[in-house]
Amino acid sequence: MVWRETGIMDERLRFVVECLAGEEAMTQLCAAFEISRKTGYKWLGRYRESGLEGLHDRPRAPLDHGRATAAELVERIVAEKEAHPLWGPKKIMARLKRAEPSCGWPAVSTAGEILKRHGLVGRRRRRWRAAGNGPWPEPEGPNALWTGDHKGWFRTGDGWRCEPL
Repeated sequence: MVWRETGIMDERLRFVVECLAGEEAMTQLCAAFEISRKTGYKWLGRYRESGLEGLHDRPRAPLDHGRATAAELVERIVAEKEAHPLWGPKKIMARLKRAEPSCGWPAVSTAGEILKRHGLVGRRRRRWRAAGNGPWPEPEGPNALWTGDHKGWFRTGDGWRCEPL
């Protein structure tokens, strides 16, 4: 006996074709495909609604997020940024909160994400980092290699400025 390898879409289509043929009752057909009657009716209904495309899996993510920032607030944040392109989310939120303190404004980080989603902020510049001056030689024994860091001037306990080098 040769094992057949089928995909989910093939099985769903085969189920719908056999169901539309009307030779077997829904109960026996669902038992043969090892699905519940509720699932059988679901796939048959989707096929009747939108044809072959209805048999594809639909996304399971919710359409609306319960804690999402209100669209009105998002529009006001984006409008403020478009009016003042050089302002960042911190200043924008401070101005909006000052103008209308009773409104439940989102956090500054949320405002930054909103602006990023709308393409209104660029990436931050990377900080300059000095390249290392290694590689260091292998020490031949204890105290064979000494190093020191020079951080610049500092104030001593009595307030004098000390410049080490």
